[in-house]
Amino acid sequence: MINMENLLEMQGMMFLMVLIGMFLTKRGMITPGARKSLTDITINLLIPCNMLAAFLQADHGMMGQMIQVMLVSLVIQIGQYILSKVLFRKEEEGKRSVMRYGTMVSNAGFLGNPMVEGMYGSDGLLLASVFLVPVRLFYWTVGLACFAPVDKKRVVKNALTHPCIVSVLLGLLYMFFPVPLPSFLTRTITGFSSAMTPVTMLLIGAILAEVDLRTIVCRETLEMSVLRLAVLPGLVLLGVKLSGVPRLIASVSVILMAMPVATTTAILAARYERDYQFATKTVVLTTILSLVTIPVWSLIVEYVL
Repeated sequence: MINMENLLEMQGMMFLMVLIGMFLTKRGMITPGARKSLTDITINLLIPCNMLAAFLQADHGMMGQMIQVMLVSLVIQIGQYILSKVLFRKEEEGKRSVMRYGTMVSNAGFLGNPMVEGMYGSDGLLLASVFLVPVRLFYWTVGLACFAPVDKKRVVKNALTHPCIVSVLLGLLYMFFPVPLPSFLTRTITGFSSAMTPVTMLLIGAILAEVDLRTIVCRETLEMSVLRLAVLPGLVLLGVKLSGVPRLIASVSVILMAMPVATTTAILAARYERDYQFATKTVVLTTILSLVTIPVWSLIVEYVL
């Protein structure tokens, strides 16, 4: 059961870290170059260490749950892909690419992991890490295809060598063949893992600080906000409830689905010359609104599942 007092304290802490990130950016202490470097460090080091730390602390009897959450995630990703193909057909190409990608890829890895860990501890974080494997595979394949044709061989190689995927594979290997690891190694991994939450919150603040908040609300950004923050987690909640998925798996799945549009949406839109401004506004609006909707979904999950 979620301790609501702890949840609100965690939400308040994260909100304050976001504000600090905005302040540091406005003061010029987090420059665009610094933000890119911090993003690379987070994706390639901090998040993989966070995932590995979850496997190191995991109960080895959770293998069955890990297989279940992998299947749940795969079904969800397929469903999101179908929705992304059906919706947005009348939108102009630049916006349609962004909206399709935003439907399939959320900020679950960036923001979801610290939220799930705070709510459900190391077991929840372990399941979240496994849940994100199909998400990242879709990101490197059909996600990228929203913006440009992809080289299939290169995509497969990039997906399998991504640090987050490698960390999950190493974690699974450790689960099957647990061996004592040197304390300096485990302390290094957990040390970098503990840095993930503050760094990710600073980065989110830096993104918010670079956008004129008065211009972010329009029909399309509101549509994406409703879809990403309300409709998709609602559909997942209904699905896991009707299918009898175990409570922890169901809870983690719904919370991860309630995350805002991924920050990579704006990065890819700029790289492939799509509607970068619209993508950035969508990321910002859904991120701001998620500060309210995530606690709401936490309450809903607590009373429904």
